[in-house]
Amino acid sequence: MANVQARRKPLVGSRTSSPVAALDIGCSKITCLIGRNDGTGPRNFQILGAGRQQSRGFSGGTITDMQGLERSIRLAVEDAEREAGEQINQVMLGITGPKLNCQLDTATTEIGAREVTPKDIRRVQAQAMAQISTKGSDVLAAWPVAYRVDAQEGVREPAGMYADTLGLMLSVVTAPKSIVRNLVECVGRAHLSVDALIPSSIASGAGTLIDDEIENGAICIDMGAGVTAVSVYLNGSPAWLGLIPAGGTHVTSDIAQGIGTTFAAAERLKSVYGTANLEGPGLAERIEAPRLGDDGRLQATRMERGKLAEIIAPRVEEIFEYVQQTLQGSGVRKVLPRRVVLTGGASQLPGVRDVATRILEAQVRLGRPTNAEFLGETLGTPAFSTASGLLLYPELGFADAVRAGIASKEYGAEARSGAVNKAFHWLKENF
Repeated sequence: MANVQARRKPLVGSRTSSPVAALDIGCSKITCLIGRNDGTGPRNFQILGAGRQQSRGFSGGTITDMQGLERSIRLAVEDAEREAGEQINQVMLGITGPKLNCQLDTATTEIGAREVTPKDIRRVQAQAMAQISTKGSDVLAAWPVAYRVDAQEGVREPAGMYADTLGLMLSVVTAPKSIVRNLVECVGRAHLSVDALIPSSIASGAGTLIDDEIENGAICIDMGAGVTAVSVYLNGSPAWLGLIPAGGTHVTSDIAQGIGTTFAAAERLKSVYGTANLEGPGLAERIEAPRLGDDGRLQATRMERGKLAEIIAPRVEEIFEYVQQTLQGSGVRKVLPRRVVLTGGASQLPGVRDVATRILEAQVRLGRPTNAEFLGETLGTPAFSTASGLLLYPELGFADAVRAGIASKEYGAEARSGAVNKAFHWLKENF
């Protein structure tokens, strides 16, 4: 337990003097939360205000209409400020989309049979950072997943241990500079500065996983409207993320195309009668299913609920098949946790958890924000896991080696040496 506490240093009370704002930009909605930590624990946030707006100008992780997105952001922030009675000027911003890339980098450094110091840890982090190709990309985060002290693997905190060599596995997330700059610029036009840019999938895990799951390992799957984000936590730290360009909107589109109706009518059908369970009760029930007539207007018709399920189930199965393929193709495939937590708005569709359990061959629980009691009934749902996680992320105190990358100029030559490139065969074998 001592190692865990050293690895993660919650910043309890560090932000009690001023409110913190989180901005979650999704494909279907934009959410702004303003909160203040009450000083009693990293997850204990008093929610001062919340704002929600339909997302415009943002699709699949990229901006499609700068002015439309800026207006949506402004309205969401203004709603939150009005409710909080306070004005904000900076936000914790989530970033998502299939263009985000996560890679595992390794490095090793000679210690010389002495005690490992914080400077040694920074040096090996810098060596790992020096191996990252940042051409056209910005580094968003770099989390130490595991250290190796001589032959001892899986060390969480090596400081104070004696060693001949110190090794590191680093999880590094990058995003195209153009996407980052356009997103920050759009938020800036709403007169807000970005305090931190956090991968939304990691924020979802931070907001949904309990401490035991973070420490012992878990997979968080956030089913959004346009993107399904997967994050893996190992050894008390974010370790990997992947994104699948499909979500709840694709299910709605399938319904609209399948029965010949409008997108809005299909969304209502999905919300009221939808299920991904082809063997559940009530499938013979006849439901109202408006269809477009020859004149382009909706006409009242009826269909069996089971027919609707036959449209929904294949798409949901496909999403989880892609999730499985993505996990099996990741650098952590051989050490994947067996705990799976499902969250996000699309996860609330009946039968989704059953499909996930069958395809992933794991026990799956439906997760909502761990600080749901502070969020209230309206916001304490899986749809707001990312927004709540953005508030919590700095408080949970995850180690981030991005700053060590500045020192890579000092250690760059050593990091690119042949000895480093040939090291860590154990990582390739075990990961």
